[in-house]
Amino acid sequence: MTTRTEAVIIGAGLSGIGQAVAFARSGIDFVVLEKAPDLGGTWQSNTYPGAACDVEAHLYSYSHTKNPYWRSTYAGQEEILGYIRGVAVRHGLLPRIRFGTQAVSARWHEDTAEWTVETADGTTYVSRFLVLGVGGLHMPRIPEVPGAATFRGSTWHTSCWNHDVDLAGKHVTLVGVGASGVQVVPHLAERAASLTIFQRTPPWVLPKADATIPAWRQRLFAWLPAAQSLHRLGIYLRREKRGFGFHTRPDLLRVAEPIVRRKIDEQIADPSLRALVTPDYPLGCKRVLFSNDYYATLNRPDVHVVPGSPAEVRPDGIVDEAGGEHRTDVLVYATGFDLTGSFDRIEIAGTDGRLLKEAWRDGIHGYQGLAMPDFPNMFMAGGPNGFAPYTSVVSNIEAQARYVVQAIRTTRSAGARALTVRQDATDRFLAEMRTRFARTVWAPGNCRNWYQNGSPGGTVLWPSSTLHYRLRLRTLRTDDYEFLTARNAFQRGSGSRQ
Repeated sequence: MTTRTEAVIIGAGLSGIGQAVAFARSGIDFVVLEKAPDLGGTWQSNTYPGAACDVEAHLYSYSHTKNPYWRSTYAGQEEILGYIRGVAVRHGLLPRIRFGTQAVSARWHEDTAEWTVETADGTTYVSRFLVLGVGGLHMPRIPEVPGAATFRGSTWHTSCWNHDVDLAGKHVTLVGVGASGVQVVPHLAERAASLTIFQRTPPWVLPKADATIPAWRQRLFAWLPAAQSLHRLGIYLRREKRGFGFHTRPDLLRVAEPIVRRKIDEQIADPSLRALVTPDYPLGCKRVLFSNDYYATLNRPDVHVVPGSPAEVRPDGIVDEAGGEHRTDVLVYATGFDLTGSFDRIEIAGTDGRLLKEAWRDGIHGYQGLAMPDFPNMFMAGGPNGFAPYTSVVSNIEAQARYVVQAIRTTRSAGARALTVRQDATDRFLAEMRTRFARTVWAPGNCRNWYQNGSPGGTVLWPSSTLHYRLRLRTLRTDDYEFLTARNAFQRGSGSRQ
């Protein structure tokens, strides 16, 4: 069976749904292919106890579909997932989403100027434009530890939580203290007989200014949407101000370090444990985390922090790097995600059959976080260099969605069949990313983090303000693109900006 449409979106997470709304509002025909039985992306798959967003709910939502009824400053997983479902219903997207449909390959055909997307169930989708909204936070990264196959207990990654296992009375080992690890630690400690935490690098954990949103404010925002817009703008501007310390003046972030150290001193009595969980790198170099009970939980007598990574897994325990064995009934990995794995699971072939994974052999990269040379009419929602970790990703997602609509309209108005970003434009962009990244707090030399990679851009982040990014995407620079004419040859853009 073959379905034809103007655009195919792969993925129904925040990026895919954001693009789908933009297409629906612009009259562009499309379908969304989602491998899961439900939409929501990372918020559909990550159901571990305590899963929540560390960006204020009023900003971690679409500006075109506000929710006046957020229950707390920072929303949890269930509330966010419910919001995304509501967006899909409100904009009539559900009939366009093909749930349980896993894309296995996408191939560009220059003779017809179309993409052919093959799915695991045998259905084929043919479209002029392809948008990859696959996200980077749902392909678990699980380390290879000797003896893992011998473990007799239950094991899982935080993104695949096993809710059927009762943790009461169990000895639990958690590997990793990133965002999900810090969130889940208090919940594990409350339920388990003991909790052993393998910590490779201690995180900076700031207090979380969470609070219940009063009913009167919810009613005000529902009755006066402009008030909610101003509230959202205030959050955005505060985060942009804070972001200046991340991408331009890292020295400004040092003022927050004493706050964390005081919190550690107040909540942890054991001097050796205090030393173990106190970071020795600049705040902001790795992702800054937020919790009001993480450090207090570490102070419990049934919670033990072990430095380093597991050295060996045995049938009933985990061995640390010093040779000590820790009894374990349940092993939980909070070890993050494979950023490129979401793309690698789909064989994407562009001009002359060039594979995207081959183009990314030296690291994931692109142009403006959206496009790749030799992959015509293809865009990456939430792609490399398209997001900043100090604020909501949603504002950039909306800017990208508008840009893709603009690119499609520009291709139409030019009477072209396709457009592809030029290599020289991409090289200039990546050179700019390297220069900007070198002055940020995330740059190599401050610490190691997953934001750094060996690609031509040096990073997967947008190393500047999101306001800057949004302004850049307001106009499509046609001289950075080539257009496929009816003569089956790519012609350079006119130099105008549409």
